[in-house]
Amino acid sequence: MGNNRVLFVEGFNDIPGKIADYLARGWTVYNAPRPILGHDTWQGDFRHGVFYAAVAPEDDPADEFGDTPQFHKRNQDLDGYICQIVTEADVMAYGAMMAEEYGVTLADFSYEDIAKSCINWMRR
Repeated sequence: MGNNRVLFVEGFNDIPGKIADYLARGWTVYNAPRPILGHDTWQGDFRHGVFYAAVAPEDDPADEFGDTPQFHKRNQDLDGYICQIVTEADVMAYGAMMAEEYGVTLADFSYEDIAKSCINWMRR
């Protein structure tokens, strides 16, 4: 799958319930600036675009017609970014790594600053 991601960071930005629910079930959720394909599609808040699609795993009963591989390929072709939830622990681990690299301490930065930096660094 493509490397481009839309990140929802715990404690920093809202994680829409529908996205969290699908990700918890093992589905892949895409976000794009144009309509995309999936077993469920909807429009939501702008991130990379307003179009969202949830794609079931190949072994899920929702993929009864075997569309999953084609949905993944087409969504990548349509500039779909994969949605991912990043935990507060992920953000702080990233912050510690960057603090060490730049010779500063995490106390020098707010959680919001670290989370913003994390979004920019981890999305590709």
